[in-house]
Amino acid sequence: MLLAVTGMPLESEMQKLLTSTHIENWLREDAFQLKWWFLLSLSILAVICWWKLLDKTRLPEITLYAVLTTIIIMGIDEYGAELILWDYPIYLFPIFPAIAAINLALFPMIFSLVYQHFTTWRSYIRASLMSAALLSFIIEPSLSYGNFYQLINWKYYYSFLLYIAVALLIKGLLVKVYALAGKA
Repeated sequence: MLLAVTGMPLESEMQKLLTSTHIENWLREDAFQLKWWFLLSLSILAVICWWKLLDKTRLPEITLYAVLTTIIIMGIDEYGAELILWDYPIYLFPIFPAIAAINLALFPMIFSLVYQHFTTWRSYIRASLMSAALLSFIIEPSLSYGNFYQLINWKYYYSFLLYIAVALLIKGLLVKVYALAGKA
C-alpha cells in the first residue's frame, strides 16, 4: 500500500482532496443558487405534505416504511453514482448524497403514502406501478430537463423496474415483520 507524505494511505489523501474540491465547487456554483433553493423548497414541501397526509395513528409503521425505503434508495443511488450510471449537477449539500431532496423526501414519502392508503396487495401493486411510472417517466425526465439529474448509462425504465422492486420488497418485509410481531 502506498503512503502519502502525511502517512495516510494514498486513497485517503485522494478522497480528502476530492472532498475539499467538491466543497469548494459547491460553494462557488451550487449553494444558494436558484436551483439550490428549488431543491431545498421541494424537500421542505414534501415533508410538510407528507406530515399532513400521514395517518398519525400508524406513525411507527409508516415511518418504518419510509426509513427502510430511504436506506435502500440511498444505497442504490450511491452505487449508481459510483458506477457512473447517472450524475447530479446540483447538490443540496456538498458532502451528502447529491439529490437528497428527491431521495430523502419525494420517493420515500410518495411510496409510504401508497403503503398507507393501499393495504391489499392488489391495490398496493397497482398504486406502486402508477407511482413508479410517475417518478420514472414524468419526475425524472423533468429533473433531467431542468439539469438536476443526468442519465449517463441508465434508462428511465430501469428506474421504473427498480422502484417497483423496492416497493414490493419493503412491503413484503413489513408484512413479515408485523406478522412475526403479531405472533409474539
